[in-house]
Amino acid sequence: MTAPRIRRYPVAPLLSLVSHLSSRQAAQIFGVAQSTVQRWSSMPARQIAEWDADMYAVRIGKHPGELWPDWFDISSPIRSNRVVKQR
Repeated sequence: MTAPRIRRYPVAPLLSLVSHLSSRQAAQIFGVAQSTVQRWSSMPARQIAEWDADMYAVRIGKHPGELWPDWFDISSPIRSNRVVKQR
């Protein structure tokens, strides 16, 4: 059995909008740990779940469709990030 499949988006568009801030300030805006922002910065191609992408975009005053052009594309690929073990 596989985990529910969700769309994932790169974190780079979020980072570009807060590049003028310190990692601590960005973390406060996104509601995450400073180490999370530092990890994102070291790997800007890192993917985040669609629900998180939506929440972070809204926290900086954007609609996720403004950051990820394929947000409304139903045919965009759905990537599973883990496998659930069967019992």
